[in-house]
Amino acid sequence: MTTLTAKRESSTLASASSSRLKKLITKLKVAAIVIAATFVVLPAQAAPLQLNIEGLPFWQQKPAEQSLSAVEAGIARDVNITDRTLILRTVAMKLFPGYRISASSQGREITVSFARSKNENWNVKFIAPTLTGEPAQWFARDTEGFAAKLESMLDGVPLESVSWSDRPLQEEIDKLTNKRLPGWKASLIISSAGEEPVLSVSFVPQMPLILAVNPVVVSNSLPTLLHGEFRDGLMGQFAPFVGIPVAWAALHTKEINAWAVNYIDDQGLSSRAATKAEAEFTAAQISKMNVRVESKYYTIAAWAAVYAGTSDKSAELGLHIGRKVPVLPNFDIEAYAEGILGLQDWNLEGRFGIRWRSIRDLWLGAEYDTADDKWWGRLTMDPQLHKPYLWLRVREDGKVNGAFGWKATEYLSFEAEYDARDEDRWRLKMLGNL
Repeated sequence: MTTLTAKRESSTLASASSSRLKKLITKLKVAAIVIAATFVVLPAQAAPLQLNIEGLPFWQQKPAEQSLSAVEAGIARDVNITDRTLILRTVAMKLFPGYRISASSQGREITVSFARSKNENWNVKFIAPTLTGEPAQWFARDTEGFAAKLESMLDGVPLESVSWSDRPLQEEIDKLTNKRLPGWKASLIISSAGEEPVLSVSFVPQMPLILAVNPVVVSNSLPTLLHGEFRDGLMGQFAPFVGIPVAWAALHTKEINAWAVNYIDDQGLSSRAATKAEAEFTAAQISKMNVRVESKYYTIAAWAAVYAGTSDKSAELGLHIGRKVPVLPNFDIEAYAEGILGLQDWNLEGRFGIRWRSIRDLWLGAEYDTADDKWWGRLTMDPQLHKPYLWLRVREDGKVNGAFGWKATEYLSFEAEYDARDEDRWRLKMLGNL
């Protein structure tokens, strides 16, 4: 009997409590309608209020200010400062869990203060993407100090408060990653390890991504037949770069260039030929890697050429062999011999000379030509891929022989040649580098 009576009393109390709650909700609804109606009907009569927010970290400050400013703007202008302060405090307590909130007013100024209900000791965990080789090392360097910076941002922030400030937190992390990790999107996961909250940050690559890398090797001192060994080796080594964001690869262009040069320098052929390499990487979905490899001491070049627009020549084979002596950085002296076999009349022309590098890629010198038994002054610009070049010879009696050229590929070049000794002075020439 006692148990039944207790149950009835409990049911009665619950019913009464529910009735009071419904009445309170109804009153709040009516008050909201009255406030909204007053706001529409009554014009502003007082000076605008100044709303101050205190006690929040900088990245939580903005959403709190925006929300409370919107609430304050919706309150009717005839509501006195004390009631406005109370309304703002009540709304803030509902909107911003995790903090103890108080509000005060002075004149036309309202200050809403946030006090942490609990000082959390956050742990930030970075989940690195699956990378190998050089990209893995770059990622480790680029994210160095990120965890400490995020832990500083989150220091003491209540876990519950992240529910209403997750977007500004994401925006702050994006600011960090956009500068040092362009092309990567940070994804946030919040969990709890015992009593400590954990922020796990993982990274997803964003389009466009590198799909392939096309290395091109050129040299003016090594035969083209040897270029393939360097090119094939580079293609095999570029596997770690496939799948990384193009923007991030562009940020690390210098490192990629240095990596390619180091790879070339470590090859056995480079040691035997005493080569020096330069690399130029261009980030794209189909990235380009132009590598120039030059021997410090030797020049060996061979070519086959076909002429058009002249009856004096049809085709030729050529060979250039030189020995270089480095004098100063980018200043070399070379003694060389050339042999050119004309395939129209099978005449062999020999040239013996000496030249020196005056500035980068530009050689000045003199040579003896067995075809006319005379000396020539010679200016030569080394061909570079997808760039124009020229060479010019002036004979001791003033006759001129020269050409403007374009290196279209690592194997093929085109020239417009002038020779004052021939009947057809101008002709076109296609050269295949051997």
